[in-house]
Amino acid sequence: MKDPMRYRLEHYPLVVEQTVAWGDMDAHGHVNNVVYFRYMENARVELYRLIGKYEFEERTGVTLVVKSTGCRFVAPLSWPDRIAVGARVARMSDEGILMQYLVVNAASSQVAALGEAEIVALASGDRAPFPEELKERIREYQRERT
Repeated sequence: MKDPMRYRLEHYPLVVEQTVAWGDMDAHGHVNNVVYFRYMENARVELYRLIGKYEFEERTGVTLVVKSTGCRFVAPLSWPDRIAVGARVARMSDEGILMQYLVVNAASSQVAALGEAEIVALASGDRAPFPEELKERIREYQRERT
């Protein structure tokens, strides 16, 4: 185990809870792999809301986009499981940020998936340095919750 803290929900400053929907499942009776990316997106969008990303974008024209994403599936989920999705920014640079996600079955505390997303900034459709203002808001948010 490379980073033991990565697999414990309490080390993620943002936790979003939700219930697995019936429609999240596939023909095999468990949550379809692609749906995990939606769960991670829900957490990412909540972080964006909390740090004022949308107001920043409206004011500056600089937006954030996912450059790459990945997920390691650990254990199945199915309806009507309740899940907790932890999110944190693990790395920041002028190039972008790396978000990490932990998807956990809330009832059993079983890790269901581990995910990551590289996020970069765009201005007028072109790559831009990741905004210092947003990096500072992320630092402040994570400092307050760890």
